[in-house]
Amino acid sequence: MIYKRTKNFIFALLILLAIAPCSNAGEYAADFLRIGVGARAMAMGGAFSALANDATAFYWNPAGLSHVRRYALHVDHVPMFDGLAQFNTAHFAMALNKRMTIGLGWIRHGVDDIPRYGALPGSRLDRLTNTAWRSTGEPEGYFQDSENAVFFTFSRAEYLDLYFNIGMNQYRIPLEFYAGLSGKYIRHSLDNNSGAGQGLDAGFILRFVSDKYVDKQAKSWFGIAATARDLSRTSIAWDTATENKDLVQTLWLTGVAGSHLVNLLHTRFTLTCDKEFGFFDDFRYGAEMTSFKILSIRGGYYRDNFSAGAGIMFKSYAIDYAFISHDLANTHRISGYFSF
Repeated sequence: MIYKRTKNFIFALLILLAIAPCSNAGEYAADFLRIGVGARAMAMGGAFSALANDATAFYWNPAGLSHVRRYALHVDHVPMFDGLAQFNTAHFAMALNKRMTIGLGWIRHGVDDIPRYGALPGSRLDRLTNTAWRSTGEPEGYFQDSENAVFFTFSRAEYLDLYFNIGMNQYRIPLEFYAGLSGKYIRHSLDNNSGAGQGLDAGFILRFVSDKYVDKQAKSWFGIAATARDLSRTSIAWDTATENKDLVQTLWLTGVAGSHLVNLLHTRFTLTCDKEFGFFDDFRYGAEMTSFKILSIRGGYYRDNFSAGAGIMFKSYAIDYAFISHDLANTHRISGYFSF
């Protein structure tokens, strides 16, 4: 019965991926959801869809949330553009059993204390001749721009064995298949107006896994992944007089990742690559080296920019740092992760 329900879930997911609409969406609708989540993933250039194996998977690929075996909590804080904007996230994941995991995520991007200036009196000539009519540079007041998204994610895992024969010998390749769905509610408030909408993300990950395990982890694995964001024609309806609706563009993402543990060095090496089809239509590359399950060094490349970072792990705790270069301004990220 469980296997039948799993097949139905995977079949429904594949149908959703197949019928996802292609639309002329607004280029900047819900643009804050393209910023990225987690210092670890961002230090790897955002190439995380095929690796996603922590609580941030709800954003990168909901299928990866099944890697959380018990409970996990992740928080992220990013001051952007010299503190003019704040980007914060929090995510919680809980494993229902060995195959099913659910998660709740929150993303907020806000700009506070935006100055408001009123119309200047008189004509341009009047202001040139009468200093009393010129602007003093003092704002009449301040307003706020706040963008929020709440995610609810469900992920399912299946473990299979692939057999093939070469001559008289039979070989086995363990397979891991992950599928996930993530529903989200988006709310954008700007001054005295607000807009809201709902969306749906979906994804899968297929991993070819080594049959050799070290500390309950496969020594080597290679994975492929696909993710579709806003495949349900996500639109944000505003309460303005014109009742404007911003349509969020559907984004497709494919990725590959490979990982290998070098026993002699007690170090795991992981390489990732993502290809985006949609807004930027670009490649992202990432690398991670983790030694003794304590210290990680990471690097990435995307859109002629680079990123780098490090992470420290101690038992169930982890702190990650990332530096992300950008044409407008470089940013620094700090994330905290706790599993229990």
